[in-house]
Amino acid sequence: MTLEIPDKIETHVVIREVLNHRLAKATLPNGKEVHAFIDFRSELFPIVEGSTMRVRMDVADFSRAELMGA
Repeated sequence: MTLEIPDKIETHVVIREVLNHRLAKATLPNGKEVHAFIDFRSELFPIVEGSTMRVRMDVADFSRAELMGA
């Protein structure tokens, strides 16, 4: 039996500060601050300070999180 290790995980963040229409500072459930972004290939959606949003993170880089639309 082989165990597959995912290369991405999904979780949620709380938006702390909106930096521009695609980038924000956000906090993970464990309190770590990350840069949350909307991928340039994705359609824009609102990023609102104080909101909780779903994100996708690369398991090799927990400093940034891709915001996922509603």
